[in-house]
Amino acid sequence: MKNVPIYFEIGGLVRPHNGKKERLLLMLNKLIIVRSFPFIKRLFCNGFNLPYTTSYSKDFFTSAPNIFIENNVGLNDTFILAYAPVTIGEGSSFSFRNMIITSTHDLENFSTVIAKPVTIGKNVWITTNVTILPGVSIGDNTVIGAGSVVVNDIPNGVFATGNPCKVIKKIDFRKI
Repeated sequence: MKNVPIYFEIGGLVRPHNGKKERLLLMLNKLIIVRSFPFIKRLFCNGFNLPYTTSYSKDFFTSAPNIFIENNVGLNDTFILAYAPVTIGEGSSFSFRNMIITSTHDLENFSTVIAKPVTIGKNVWITTNVTILPGVSIGDNTVIGAGSVVVNDIPNGVFATGNPCKVIKKIDFRKI
């Protein structure tokens, strides 16, 4: 049931999107002086259902508050297209310029968007310039190498990299 697709067809389900409040919060987050106020961080975290322990840069963006994030996650400047739920486990970190994309178009009917959830386990490090595609699960204690395009599930405790992303070796990854 994890990868059950969600179909958004013309006249059907409405794609999840940011409301006025979420768009305002994303704009405020871009203003470095404003984002330094603790009450702005509280508003931002509440608006996107993020724990207060979440860290993110001014370039973080999500298309919809359809994300479920555990404690001590570092999102940096990650772009999340969340037409389907995105779940990120405790202690996971994203370095620079990463994307999580939960949707694609139906090749038979381009006006239909098909979305699948993305799940990222606990203590995962997504390095730099990684793209994670719809329906993917990444296991706990895993590292995804720079420039990877994750198109298939990645198991626990491995280093994986490439386009398409493949397991290179088993590792014992524990962040400090």
